[in-house]
Amino acid sequence: MSNHVTIADVANHLGVSKSTVSHALSGKRRISTEVRRQVMEAVEELGYRPNFAARVMNTRRTGLVGVLVENLNNPHTTALLEELGREFSRHSIQMVLGTADRLENGRTLLGKFSNGMVDGILNTLPELDENEAQKLAGGVPLITYRRHRDAPLIIDFAAGTRTALSYLNELGHRNIAIIPSDSRARHGQADPCFAAYREQLDLSDIPVRVFQAPEGTIQAGYAIADALFNSDATAVLAGNDAVAAGLIQWAISRGIRLPERMSIIGHDDSPLAAMTFPPLTSLRLPIGPIAAHTVQVLMHAIDPAEAMPEALVLIPELIIRNSTSPVSSATN
Repeated sequence: MSNHVTIADVANHLGVSKSTVSHALSGKRRISTEVRRQVMEAVEELGYRPNFAARVMNTRRTGLVGVLVENLNNPHTTALLEELGREFSRHSIQMVLGTADRLENGRTLLGKFSNGMVDGILNTLPELDENEAQKLAGGVPLITYRRHRDAPLIIDFAAGTRTALSYLNELGHRNIAIIPSDSRARHGQADPCFAAYREQLDLSDIPVRVFQAPEGTIQAGYAIADALFNSDATAVLAGNDAVAAGLIQWAISRGIRLPERMSIIGHDDSPLAAMTFPPLTSLRLPIGPIAAHTVQVLMHAIDPAEAMPEALVLIPELIIRNSTSPVSSATN
C-alpha cells in the first residue's frame, strides 16, 4: 500500500464520510465504539499516518498525553501501562511516559509536560500532592490516578484480603503471615490489606505475623524469605507478585517443596504470577476496567464534551493456582 494514504482513502475503504474518519481519529466528537474500532482497523490495514504538524494546527491538539509513573519494576505498573495504551489508542492518543523514582524528578517532568507538548497529564505518583501537581501542570488538564473526586475509582483491597484469608482458612491455615505493601508504607498511606488482615485475625484471636520487605521487588522477597520460612507460618499474603516470586525463588534454591511447606498468595495477578513455579495464586486487579475508567476521566478533563464516567467500585478476584494447598500437607 502507498505511503501516501489519505483520510479520503480510509473513508472510501469503509464507505463512510471523511468527516466520520476525521472525528474518529481526533476524538473531538462522539463516535460510536464500533465505528471508531472499524476506523482504527482500517487505518492499521491501509497504513495511514496522520500529518502531525497539520493536526496540531487544525485541532490545537498534539494527540499526546503525559503519564508519570514511579518506576517500571512493578509488574502491576507495566500491565496497567499496557492497558492504558490500548484505551488511549481508541481515542487516537499516544502516551509520553515519564519515570520519576524521586519526588523532585516528578516535579521536573510535570514542568516539561506543562509546556504544551501534551494535551493532558495522568499522574500516578502517590507522593505527589494533587494540588501541587495541578499547579505544576500550568493549566494542562491533569488527573491523579484513583484520586478523582467527581468520578471516584475505588478498589476494595480489604474485601480482596478477606477473600484470600477465607480461602486459606478453608485450607486449614491458621498461622498466616503478611508482607504489607511497601509502596503504601513508603508514602505514609494506610494499607487496607493489612488492616483487614489484622481485623480478621483479631476476631479469631490469632496472633499477627508481619514481615517487612524494604521494597516491592523479587530481590526484596528473596531477602526476607529466610525469616519467613524459619517462622511457624504455614501461609503468607505478599504485598505484590514480585515479592511472592522472590519467596518462591528462595524456596526453590534450598530444595523446599511448595506449597507443602508454605502456601503463598500474591497480589495484582500480573503476568509474573503465571510464570513462577509453582504458578502463583494471586488477587487479580481488574486492570481493563481500571484503565478504561482512568482514560475516560482524563478525556473529560481534556474535553468536557466527553462523557464523565460514573463512580466505579472494584473488588480484587482471587485467582487460584498451585502455590496454595491444605495445611495438612505442609511439613517443615
